[in-house]
Amino acid sequence: MSENVWIAIIAAVLGGGGLGAAIVNALANRKKIQADCVATLSSAYETRLNALNKRADDLATKVDVLEAQVSGLRSALSDREAMIVNLQQENVDLQAQVDKLSKVVNNKDRRIRELEKQVKELTERLDAMNGNGDGD
Repeated sequence: MSENVWIAIIAAVLGGGGLGAAIVNALANRKKIQADCVATLSSAYETRLNALNKRADDLATKVDVLEAQVSGLRSALSDREAMIVNLQQENVDLQAQVDKLSKVVNNKDRRIRELEKQVKELTERLDAMNGNGDGD
């Protein structure tokens, strides 16, 4: 086949309507399809970005609430630690007082035993004197 025939076949195929129009339309639509893809991706990206921003805001709010709770708990812990220190000192003071009172009680018990012994001795002497004084 000659060169003219080939050119005529290509011209008939391309210029004849169907295939030529399809190729031209495909080339023209390619840019439109590309733009539609970019628009779709941009919309999806924007939606995802908005969702992430909302989630970040929600988490920031939760962090603020939790930080306030932690601050309150630290304050309560500090108050309780101070109370523990005060109660421990009071316990030491009370223990010292108990020890002092135990010594006083022990001294009084010793004195009571001494006095009971004296009373017993005096009672025995009195009984002995009363027994001797009857002289029958």
